[in-house]
This record gives sequence, structure tokens and C-alpha cells, in this order.
Amino acid sequence: MTSNYQTFLLLGLCCLICQADEGINLTVSVSENAKIGTGVVNLPTLLGEEKAELPCVMLEGDRYGRFSVSTNCTVVVARPLDWSVQSEYLLKVRVGGLQDPGHHVVSIKLNVRNVLGYPPVYNETCETPVDLTRNRSNEFLFSVSLNIEAETSAGDVVSYETTISKPLERWSMDNNKFVITADNNCQARMAIAVGSLKDLAIASELYQRAWNLNISCSAESDDMQPELLIELFYKREWHKIRYFEQKFPQVIDKLQNPMFIWLFSFAFTTKSKTHVCDFPSYLSSFRIPQYSVQHVQTLTFDLTSIGCGPSKYGILCDQICICKNGARCHGFNGACKCTAGWQGVACDIPKPGVTATTTPSDNSDIYISANVTVHCQVHHVSATMLALRLPDGSEIARSNATRLEQTLFNIQLKDKGPYKCQASGEYGNAFNATIVLDIAKCPPHRKGELCDKACDCLQGATCDWRDGCLCPPGWTGTRCQATCPNGTFGERCLKTCRCFNDASCSPSDGKCTCTAGWYGLQCDVPCPRYRHGLGCQSTCTCKNNATCDNVDGSCTCVAPWTGKNCDEKQAEPLLESLVPIGSMIVLAGCVATIIMLYKRKQVCGREPDRDGETEALLQLEQVESDLAQAVRPGWLRRWGTTSRHLTLGQLIGMGRFGHVIRARLKTSAGDVTVAAKEVRTRDGPCYRSFFREAAILVAVHEDRHHDNLRSNIIQLLALVNESTKKYIIMQYASKGCLLRLLQQTRRQNGPQPLPYTSNLRYAVHIARALQELQRLALTHGDVAARNVLITADDMAKLADFGQAGDVYTTVQHVPNEKRGTEPADRDTNNGIEVLPLNWMSVESLETGEYTCQSDVWSFGVLLWEIATLGREPRYDGNSQPTCHQLARTLRRGVRLRRPPDCSGEMYGVMMSCWRESAPARPGPDILETKLMQMCHTMIIEKESTV
Repeated sequence: MTSNYQTFLLLGLCCLICQADEGINLTVSVSENAKIGTGVVNLPTLLGEEKAELPCVMLEGDRYGRFSVSTNCTVVVARPLDWSVQSEYLLKVRVGGLQDPGHHVVSIKLNVRNVLGYPPVYNETCETPVDLTRNRSNEFLFSVSLNIEAETSAGDVVSYETTISKPLERWSMDNNKFVITADNNCQARMAIAVGSLKDLAIASELYQRAWNLNISCSAESDDMQPELLIELFYKREWHKIRYFEQKFPQVIDKLQNPMFIWLFSFAFTTKSKTHVCDFPSYLSSFRIPQYSVQHVQTLTFDLTSIGCGPSKYGILCDQICICKNGARCHGFNGACKCTAGWQGVACDIPKPGVTATTTPSDNSDIYISANVTVHCQVHHVSATMLALRLPDGSEIARSNATRLEQTLFNIQLKDKGPYKCQASGEYGNAFNATIVLDIAKCPPHRKGELCDKACDCLQGATCDWRDGCLCPPGWTGTRCQATCPNGTFGERCLKTCRCFNDASCSPSDGKCTCTAGWYGLQCDVPCPRYRHGLGCQSTCTCKNNATCDNVDGSCTCVAPWTGKNCDEKQAEPLLESLVPIGSMIVLAGCVATIIMLYKRKQVCGREPDRDGETEALLQLEQVESDLAQAVRPGWLRRWGTTSRHLTLGQLIGMGRFGHVIRARLKTSAGDVTVAAKEVRTRDGPCYRSFFREAAILVAVHEDRHHDNLRSNIIQLLALVNESTKKYIIMQYASKGCLLRLLQQTRRQNGPQPLPYTSNLRYAVHIARALQELQRLALTHGDVAARNVLITADDMAKLADFGQAGDVYTTVQHVPNEKRGTEPADRDTNNGIEVLPLNWMSVESLETGEYTCQSDVWSFGVLLWEIATLGREPRYDGNSQPTCHQLARTLRRGVRLRRPPDCSGEMYGVMMSCWRESAPARPGPDILETKLMQMCHTMIIEKESTV
């Protein structure tokens, strides 16, 4: 009995000893992607300890410090975990101090859970450079050069180019409106929740247009696999949401369960490619800066890897790399490329072993006759022996060494290897590493079996000892001295161009440069109906439903119309015989009317009746006979209104022949703010100016191709033609005249260098206005900044067609001696004619002739005004030359001087407008094209500097 009692007592004591040694056994787990500081297990809570804090110490089981114990005795993640390196840890933690009789040891079996897709893989397909100049976050890992070619609702063909390398300032990865993820296959995805009411309305409309909305873009290659996909998700489509949640775990919760979600997916590659986007037809109407787009013909973008700053990665370069010990951080997904001797997701876990490397390390520097050193190095091992075995079987060995190297002199093909490094540890374990040299046949820039020929490659080509120069895309020849033959492009010129209609093909990337009359990615789309020429920038002048040739703008008339512009009607034979008789009758009637009106004026001692069109036509005949015949009869009646519907306000501008008043016009749609132009004095010149402007505006607005909303000619609203009240009622331009805006800019900001893209854009608008006048065979006569009005929506409109000047501002016109070739009644009461001499062409100064080419001359002076921010043009410092003096000055070749900081390209456009020969001056369509190109260049330069 006593023996049995002693036995039980001994067994109990053994159990107590075991309890004291082993303590409590626990099994817990943690995900390998757990963040630093993540709690794994809180021992006091688990053990039911009363004390809030206990002194706890990690005893063993964590050789590389993956975990730590906090002050409240919680085991937390201290360093990045990696399931592939170590999936299980046997930790021992002492709970309580050594002096505490109640202390015990807790054994924790900690399992690391494998997470699909973690750790990130260093994929060299989308390896990005490290940009040492970009130390800030919130910059894109890449830059996108976007190019859109589209047709506007006005029938123009426009192209918009921009480069984006930085996101909006308000972007933040903590924003709950969007999520960005990246995977190991170089795929990036961005989900954006539709939040605002405006965006929600747009998304809803697009969803109703197409139940499966997507825009795909593919790189220009043989397979044409889509590399960018834009999709719209609707929350009620649960089958799509389940797919969405697979791609973006927990994204729905972060985005706060939105109604719609935009998903952008794209493949990221290191090599820049041109991506062509398939733009759905139901997404045809949207806004590009400055334009209302009707149809997108081409949408392409080039995505180029730029890289993040040091220790940063991610699409927004806002993530911090965790790579240690010289490891390289992948800019796309943050994966670490470990150096020799290190492993783990952060390359901070020692990897015992041996490595074999060479100097030089670049294969291109290892060639026949070169000297190469082979290195063996031991990492994290106490090696008792380190040896290098050579290809011939010999061996070089060192005891207790960590590094061994052997230099090979004048290597030949037989020396390629293998070279085997062997290390023996102190515990008998062995480590091996093998390397084989990739020996090139010849030294750099040499080729041939005997390496006796020089490559002498051009265009930065590399030299292969067998094939010679390996030319970059677009180049060919033994030295890469020639571009690809016509119709081919790419590497070795193996690709065939897909350009049509005689378009040229870029030999490097195959991009097409279209000829006149065509546009589109492959130059296979003809210009819109009313456009022709290079870039479809020229306006057709065909009338009466004639067909306009997209190349040269020639007109194919429809019977009974004929003529260059199809504006001459073919007369029937019988009618042709009656034309002379009809002309005589009309002429006799006109003479009788003129005599009657003249006698009435002399007898009654008052002005003729101003209520009819007869007076207007007589006044127009004295200014422009063609204009008097251009307007259709009844034009005053069709546009007429009564002065009772007009409520006059304050005076906003005054000129020599008229002044402008802001007013309210009563219409069927309600009262609108207008500008009412009234004759200033009741005399012949003022009335002629009044009727000339009214007739031109009527002729413009009654043209079948005129579009009030998009026209750059001031809009005519109505005419008041009463005995004592005569008004031209036009749209109100709230921003005033361009001259005033330019001068205000100069006063506020001081002299600034060109270009101002906004001011130059106004010049583009006026070039379009001149095209419309040219199409209608009308002239303006005083194209200047003072006669350009800026509307509330920032559109420039050409105004003041009466040659009266100074609609919204007051600028002195230079008086001039009467010219004998001009009618006497064009002179003022003082016998002095008032003319804008410094804006006039040389032929207008000499003969008083105004044409479309003289308007182009004045347009060049307008460009000079823009370049100088509204300064008054002067020739040789003479502010008030006479007409003959200025004409002689211009004939000597003197022109306005180049403004300071004005680009040579801009001044070249001005000088082309001031050519002495009128036919040699560019047309308004050519001017628009050049100015548009300048604007696009400025925008691109501005975007690239942001």
C-alpha cells in the first residue's frame, strides 16, 4: 500500500514538473498578408488572468523575429510573413516574471495561412524603372498620351492630344469612392463608385443605351488582345456583382454599396505601345475641351512606364516598399527581388547557401578574348570548406573561407562552363551553385567567323556577330542607314502598312499621315460633307445641294445650277431672250424711282421715307451694289420688329457712325438682354453704314448653311426700321470686346510672352467667321480686336459690318485726305474721310477696294494685337500717317515689327497675311489650320510641364 502511494505521489510530482516546463498549449493561425502590428492572440484574456498587464517574454520558436509580445501580453506580427518560407512557428512565451511563483510558460503552435495571390510576384514583363526625380506620391506610375480624332456637330474634324502623368489632387487611396488593385499578371483594376447626381444621371443614360456597356482598347499587334476594358456595373445585376466581388474582395463594402460602378481594367507592360480603342456608336455625343463631339473616329493612347520615386510603388506611387537588404522593389505591385543570401516577402530572412556570379555580370560584355572573373560566396553559413570546380575538372579550394574567385583570361567558347561552387558547413551540410557562361562569338562592334569585320551600326543598333546590325524598328540596311521601304514598317520592316488613299506610313510604328480629303486611323474616312482639304480643315463653298469633293473642294452641281460654287442658275432659251428687255424695264423703273425720290427731297425739304426698302437699297447701292442685289426682297419686313418691344438701357459703346445700347427685347419666349445698335446722326454716311451692316447680317443669317449656335458671326435678332428710330438688335456679348480684354490683361499682369492659348483660340474663331464671309462672297472691311466680341460662353464673334468702327469701345480712326477714286458722299461733313489706316491692306489704301484678301491683311493685324495684348499698331513710330504715306511705306516692304516674346511661327503667320500680292495671302481656312496646330502644340507643351 505504501509502495502504491509512493508511486502515485511520484507520478503526480512528474506531472507538476511537466506542467511547470510545458505550461499551456495553444494553437492559433494568422494570414501571411497580415499587416505589421496585427494582434495574433492576447494571452491574459485567453488564460483568464485577472491582471490587465503581465510581464511576458518570447522564449523561443521565432528565430528571425517575425513576432513580438506587447506590454499587455499580446502576440503581434512584427515583420512580414511568408508562408512559402515558414508556414508554422512553435513559440514559447513566459507569462509572469521569474520571481512570480505563479508564472508559467505558454506553448503556441502558430500556423501561417496561405493567401491566394500573396506575396506579390516580381514579374519582369511589367518591370518599371526607378525615377530618382519623383520623390512625391500621388503621381502615376505611367504617363498616358491620349489622341482623339472626331467630327463635331458643326461638321468640323478636330483632333485633341494631351499627356496625363499626374492624377487629380483630390485622389487618395483612402477615398471610399474608388479602389485600385494590382495582381501578379501585370493586370491593374480601378473601381469608381458613381456618387454625384450628375454622374448618376449620365451612368443611368448610358446603361439604358447599352445593357452591356464596355469600351475595349487593344495594342496594335497581330493578336490584338484587349489591354484596356471599361465596364459599367449595375448593382441589381447580381451575377455581375458576384463576378465583381471575385475581382475586388470587400470592394462593395468600401464603396458603400453604390448604384453604379465603373470598372477600368488594363494590362500594364514596360514597353510603350499604341492602343486603339473601339468606341461604341451609342457613346457618340460628349464633350472634349472646346468642342461638342458628334462622332469619334479615332481614339488611341500610348501608355509609357515612368516609374515611382525611391521606396515607392503602386499606380499612384503612394505605397511604401518593404524590401530590405538591397532588394529591388517592383514599381507595379511592390514585389521584392531579393539579392543573394536573402529570402521572404521583404527579403529580410537569411537564406543559407552559396552563390556563383561573374564580373562582368552583363552577358553582352562576355565575349571571346574577354577576361571574366567567377565568384563563389557563402551566405549565413559557417563554411569549413569553399571550393570552385572548373570545367576541366580541376578545383580551387579554401578552408574557412566565405568568398572565392578565379579570373579567366582571354576566354574562348570552350570556357563557357559549367563552374560549380561548393560549400561544406560545420554540421556536415553541403551547398552548391552552378553557373554557365553565355559567351558571345565576337567582341563589341565586330562580326564574322573570324570577328574581322566591323559592324559600324547607325541609329543606336546593336551588333550581332552572325547577323550584323540589329536595326531598331523602322530602319534597314547593313548599317541601319535606310528607312523601311514604302508600305512597310516595324522591326526588320516585316509589317505591312494599313494606310489608304496615298497616305504615308511611319516606318517605326506604322502610324498614317493622311493626304488631303481623308482622316481616321487608316486615312480611310472622307471629310464630312462641308469640309475638304488637308485635315478636313477647309470649308466647302458649294451651294444649292451641290456635292463637294472631299479632296479639292470642287463642286458637282445639281440642275439647274451651275458655276464654280453652283450659285448661278441656268436660264432657259426663251428666258435668255427676254433678259435684256427685262433689264431695260428694271433700269428704267430704278431711274424713275431715284428721280422721284430726289425731287421729293428737294421740294419737301426733308429726308426720304425711311420706312421702306427703297431707301435701304439706294443707300446700299452707293456702298456695295453686289450686296444690294444679294439680299432677297422683303428682308426688312422679315426681320422687322417695333420699337415698342425694345426697352433701352445704358450706353455700352460709341463709334463715329453708331452707338450701342444694352436693352431688353420682348419676345414670345420672354424678355432677353440684347445689344441695340442705333445710328448716331441722321445723315447719309450713317444710314449707309446702318443698312450695310443690317444687309450683311441678314444675308448671313438667311443662308441655308448658317448655324446661329456655332457661328462666329454676331447673331442678328431683329431690325427696327421706323421713321425716327432705327436699330440693329443683336445678341449681347457680356464679356465685351477682345481689345478691352487684352488691355485689361496687360494692365493686370504686365507684359507676358505668347502664346496665350485662350486669346489665340479667339483668333481661330475669327478665322472661321472670315471663312463664312468668304463662302458668301461678303467682306467685313474692318477686322480688328475692337470689333471682336466675346460672349458669356467664351466664344469670339465678329461684329460691326458697317465699316463704322468702335462698336463696344472707343479707338481713334485716323483721318485721311479725300481720295479721288472714291465717291464724294462717303466723306464726312468736314470733307475728311475716317479710316482705320493701320489695319488696312495696301490695295485698300490705294484704291479703296475691300476684298476677302484685304480682310486677311486686317486679320494679321488682329494677330499682332493679340501678341501685344492690345497695343495700337504703328509703322516706324508714325501714329498718324496719311493714306499715301502709309501706302508708300508698305510698298517699300515695311511691316509691323515682331512683338517681344512672340514666337517665330506666330510672326510668320502674320507676315503671310501681309504679303503685297493679295492672291499670295493664305485663305481663312489655311489660317485656321495653322492656328489650330499652334493651339494644340501649346496645350501639349503646357500639359507636359504640369
